[in-house]
Amino acid sequence: MNPELSALPLRAPGVRTASAAMLLLLAASAPLAAQPRPAPFKLGVVSFYNPRLMYLKYQPLVDYLSASSGTTWELAINGSFERTVEALCAGDVALAYLGPFTYLRAQQRCGATVLARLATGGRAHYSSLIMVRRDSPIRSLADLAGKRFAFGAPLSTSSHLVPRGMLLEAGLRPGQDVSCQYFQHHERAARAVLLGQAEACGVRDLVGRKFEERGLRVIAQSAPIPNFPLVLSPHASNELRQTLLEVLLERPRRDAAVAARMAAWDEELARGFAPAAPSDYLSLLRLAERVFGAGVLSRPEEELLCATWAR
Repeated sequence: MNPELSALPLRAPGVRTASAAMLLLLAASAPLAAQPRPAPFKLGVVSFYNPRLMYLKYQPLVDYLSASSGTTWELAINGSFERTVEALCAGDVALAYLGPFTYLRAQQRCGATVLARLATGGRAHYSSLIMVRRDSPIRSLADLAGKRFAFGAPLSTSSHLVPRGMLLEAGLRPGQDVSCQYFQHHERAARAVLLGQAEACGVRDLVGRKFEERGLRVIAQSAPIPNFPLVLSPHASNELRQTLLEVLLERPRRDAAVAARMAAWDEELARGFAPAAPSDYLSLLRLAERVFGAGVLSRPEEELLCATWAR
């Protein structure tokens, strides 16, 4: 026998075939193992309140979407109304919880569509309250002439647009007859009145009712405002739209366990959601045009401020 051949290692029959099969199997499975997980969908929320309260209010909704829709969702809180609209229009967030006025701007900018609206307290509407300190001598809107007024964010519906309209209806020109201050969040605007930094504020009803217990008093309440909408990105698929309609509107009606889960959420969300249409918000568009002028939906945020800017 050739000594060189005798030095070669011996292989059992079928070993080479089995090894080749194993290599093929590993090669076929490698791309599957390397595939990244699908990116989670994001629910964009404007920073209506302080960050801790935002998380407590809206994370349960995100958890429900992840558990019920077959996809993973994340909460994306943004301190800027405009940047939330930009993210929605770019498809960076699939769904956004917006104020009604901000929804109108998103619809104008990129065709974002309303999916549903809140049913807070079982109602289709909410309201804006103008409040002063309980010990204030101010009794009516007319008494606010020459006073300081605390607003929330410039693009807020119930903490800017609607209170501005109420002041105008009372014959007061914000920025001229009334000094304007902006505190970004509803609670901060209300707290500014308590601390004596302003004589009056405009806030949504849920916030106002809490601050009544802390020393504020309502001097005026707005007409009903169409409730907060959930707004779908123009980049979202029809399949996602149908899934969200099913888990948010249809399933709670037929599944008592889902309805009970929602009932345990923050009072703003506890009654779930109801159908909504673009026509529901036309009255707000007309109000915005009266308050801010034509082309309001495409004007920069800074152009919507009162003439005086204190914060």
